[in-house]
This record gives sequence, C-alpha cells and structure tokens, in this order.
Amino acid sequence: MKTKILENKDNRARVALLDGEGNSAHELELILCEGRGKDENDKACKFLYWAFESGLDSNLDLSDFRDWLGALSNEGLLTVDVDQWIRDAIQYRLNNGKFKTLQRTSKKVEGKPSQRLDNLTPTEKLEAIVKSLGDGTAFKVRASGDSKAKLETKLVAEQDKGKRLAEIFRSCRALEDEAKSAKGKALETIHANLAKLNQEFEQMNA
Repeated sequence: MKTKILENKDNRARVALLDGEGNSAHELELILCEGRGKDENDKACKFLYWAFESGLDSNLDLSDFRDWLGALSNEGLLTVDVDQWIRDAIQYRLNNGKFKTLQRTSKKVEGKPSQRLDNLTPTEKLEAIVKSLGDGTAFKVRASGDSKAKLETKLVAEQDKGKRLAEIFRSCRALEDEAKSAKGKALETIHANLAKLNQEFEQMNA
C-alpha cells in the first residue's frame, strides 16, 4: 500500500496510508527523538530518530494502530491477525524491557555507569516479575523525554562538570601567579600545564 508524509514540522510528522484512489485513509503521528549513538570513529554522538510518542502527550490511541494494521491485513500484507499482532507486541515489550530489567540487580560504581549483575536465582527472578505484574509497574508507560534515572545521572554529570570547571579555573589562576616569577624550564612547565588545562576546558564546553 502507498504511504505519504502529510506534514513534517517542529519535530512532528503526520503520515498517511492511502486508499486505492490516493486519498488519506489512516494516519499516524511520529516525533523526532534524540538518543545516543556512535560515529564512524566509535565516538559517542547524538542520534536523531523518529518514533511513536508514548504517555499522555501522544495524539494516538489503539484504534489508530488497529485501523492501520487492519488495512494491511485486508491487503494480505500482514501475516498474522491484528489482535495477535497487538498481543505479540505487548509481550515483546514486556519480555525485552521491564522483565529483563527486573531479573538483574544494579551495582553503583563511583564515577562510572551502574553495572547490571546477573546474581538472582530463577525463583527470585520469577518473584520479581510476578510482583511487577501485580502492582502494575510492569505495564508502566514512560512518557517521552528523559526517565528519572537519566535525569538523575544527567544532574550528577552536570554537577561533576561544574566542580571540574571550578578546579580548572583555580589551577589556571594559581599557575598564572607562579608564571610571574618563574623562569627557564619552570616557566615552560607552567605554560605546558596551562595549555593542558585550557584544552580540557574547551573540550568540556564543546
């Protein structure tokens, strides 16, 4: 079936599935998100991607997806029943999202990202899953944007960055004071250290 981009503005896009006469039959809305990826040199970089918005800000409901999938099914383009596809999608989200998270523990290491440890018994893992199914956390939908954990990590990183920038500033002032009376190799060493600190400062603010 033919599709068409109806609108692409302000990081939001509306796309349509067209009927036999080329008219918009069903529509879905996407948003442009920002994630983290790696460039050709294996360095961390921003990664932009289109995705369906979740949470209260989403303009879509289940009927939008059901209608779209139904149209594909009617044309023989969907290999399973619509309800089966939706069921499998829910199971996939749980199996590869919350369930995997619950079956490992988190270990915090100062100055490093948390490590995920596989140190629970099969029974403990099952109990964690069953609890989440009962209290509803397994089905919790995270709204678009940073999660609480990401926001906390970001805040810590910004605080650490602020501390380091303050340290660089103080070190530079101290070295500049020393340079006023230094000579020869001592002065060269001071200038070299100042250059390193200035480079670090520029990299942190890039």
